[in-house]
Amino acid sequence: MEEGTPWRNLGVIGLRLVDLAARYALVFALTWAAVAGSLPDGISLGEDARDWLGFFTLIGVPSVLISFLYGLANTRTGAAFRGPLAALLLLPLWFLLFFPPILLIPVIGQLVFALCVVRAPFLGPSRLRRRARAALAAVARVAGTRTVTPPRPGRR
Repeated sequence: MEEGTPWRNLGVIGLRLVDLAARYALVFALTWAAVAGSLPDGISLGEDARDWLGFFTLIGVPSVLISFLYGLANTRTGAAFRGPLAALLLLPLWFLLFFPPILLIPVIGQLVFALCVVRAPFLGPSRLRRRARAALAAVARVAGTRTVTPPRPGRR
């Protein structure tokens, strides 16, 4: 298989999906722990695991899918990526409009995830790797060396 084939990127896409889901699960757990802690005594969202699974099914799964599809479709970075994603992640919270006492904390959780936690760009190299490459190129330029690309096997 050649390097440019789409099959080569499936592993990267799968890893990014797992990374996205793990990051979202952490933010989701912290958000709903804050919701449970902010409710007055005598009111609970349910102690049963099925209740929490219901919230994750109604909010978490659509949020991960929205983030994943939006991340695959965009190559933008910074606010151009995060702003529209933040707006899109408010859509799964529509049914919480009927429960105003708990609406604010999940909205804040979704915004924190979109604005601070999710990778941007989704498929691009990490910021640390880009900075390391730029620093290495600067050091090579200062040292007066040139980078030489080795010839590909089978071509002359």
